[in-house]
Amino acid sequence: MKNDKKTKQQNNHEPGDVDHAKQLPRLRRIEGQVRGMQKMIEEQRDCLDITNQISAIINALRRVQSDMLHDHLAALGEAIIAEDLSPKKRRELAEEIREHLKRLS
Repeated sequence: MKNDKKTKQQNNHEPGDVDHAKQLPRLRRIEGQVRGMQKMIEEQRDCLDITNQISAIINALRRVQSDMLHDHLAALGEAIIAEDLSPKKRRELAEEIREHLKRLS
């Protein structure tokens, strides 16, 4: 979720802020898995080994997606509760939550 403020000090999060940086180690690990898969293809490794690697990469990306979506939804909920928002803005945020939840099912 974007913060309306132009500047923000690191680790000084307000309700609704999400810290995506915690996903970087996972993404770097996934990047290494992709490079490993490329090497497997270059070496003409067995198709099943390569498809197993692809499944591992897809599952790892889904975990990143799930964690980021979870954080975003939690931030939206926190913003609805903690911030002084108009009823219209609360409804907009609630609708955003509903739309994200649809993606999960």
